[in-house]
Amino acid sequence: MTDNNLDENIICIKKLHKENKLNLDVCDEFLNMLPSLTTKHSVSDNASFLEIMGRPDRNMKIIHVAGTNGKGSVCNYLSSILVQTGFHVGMFTSPHLVKVTERFKINGNDISDDVFIASFLNILDEIEKYQKTEEGRGDFFPSYFEYLFFMAMDIYKDSAIDYLVLETGLGGLLDVTNVIEKPLACVITEIGFDHMQYLGDSYEEIAAHKAGIIKEKVPVIFFDKRKETTKVITDTAQKKQAKIRCITEANISNVKLLEDDGGNKYVDFCFDSEYYNYVGLCLRTAATYQTQNAALAISCIEEISDLGDIRISFDNIKTGLNKALWPCRMEEIRPGFIVDGAHNTDGMEAFLKSAGEIENKGNKILLFGAVSDKQYFEMASMIENSKIFDKIAVACLRTGRSLDMESLKDAFSSFDNVSFYDSVDDAVAYIYSIRQNNDLIFAAGSLYLAGQLKEKSE
Repeated sequence: MTDNNLDENIICIKKLHKENKLNLDVCDEFLNMLPSLTTKHSVSDNASFLEIMGRPDRNMKIIHVAGTNGKGSVCNYLSSILVQTGFHVGMFTSPHLVKVTERFKINGNDISDDVFIASFLNILDEIEKYQKTEEGRGDFFPSYFEYLFFMAMDIYKDSAIDYLVLETGLGGLLDVTNVIEKPLACVITEIGFDHMQYLGDSYEEIAAHKAGIIKEKVPVIFFDKRKETTKVITDTAQKKQAKIRCITEANISNVKLLEDDGGNKYVDFCFDSEYYNYVGLCLRTAATYQTQNAALAISCIEEISDLGDIRISFDNIKTGLNKALWPCRMEEIRPGFIVDGAHNTDGMEAFLKSAGEIENKGNKILLFGAVSDKQYFEMASMIENSKIFDKIAVACLRTGRSLDMESLKDAFSSFDNVSFYDSVDDAVAYIYSIRQNNDLIFAAGSLYLAGQLKEKSE
């Protein structure tokens, strides 16, 4: 395939398919080229294309989830509870850590390569059909995330799912997922500073984008963390006559980080909702911040139950939460090696709180990496002020978006316990060379870093 010609790449795809040589890697390569070959489209343009696909969303029961941090975790908890209850559940999330098929799950399992490839080709055919219609545009071609969303619509319409848990890509108001017309419920997770070049540089501006998913008379569930974002969400919901369900820290109590007999860490907590007092809930994670995301999931389940759609028992909620495991959110990928996907200041705050709560007899060592469009200076300052880590290894990532070495050294210039590495592999090798028996290793700063480490652990 070529790097700069969309038509030539499409011809190449079709040729490979005809010769039975089309595989997941080729499809993935084509999709990864799209950011340089296409642009993001308006919600109305994407809605017009979805019409050509037959508007599959109209036949789906969709839970729509937006926010800055915690979206994937909330989606995962929702899916796990629904699956535990016996429903057939689709889930579309982003980004993936290792393999693009991770974004599409049915009953908690990734779709197969064959299903991905078949849907990839279906969307290619639909695009060509759309380009030839009166309503369509001859130059229309979806961006990377848009293409994957349309694949999700194609995959789940033929999967006989009872529910689809759908995560936004970026923002909400202008996101391609906002083409769906009538979700069962909308969930908005914690809102913080991220993607400011697209969403604005104030909490209010970012919240306005996230609140853009709220639909007429559709209940909205959110976490009340900042008065600025709470006001934006509640004002938007009131204008849409949407029922408001606001969760606060006061609803969550008795949060304890514990270990089972096998040394596996878990969080035990209670959640006092509007309807019930859920006690003795357990999450298989070392991240106490996940209690907020679990509370949002429980409240969402209650809301769709209140609509008369389902009835879910406490046992199914408790077991569903306990079975749910969301990769690289304070995940122990190897004994004593905990990886977290924190990649902005709010995520880093939550990570540092969780890392500080873990007791150990040895040193705490941090592996840090970040991409250039994130708040790496601020994250470095937070790490320094936390005084949690005895040693820090900073590495360049295996992506063109990685911070260069000069920027990394600049961000960590005031540290006296830091070393720098050209690759994650070199940094990991160093950490293991100095690690003592009781030392704990942490990694944070980027989902790219989390993905690289996760790939190596499998």
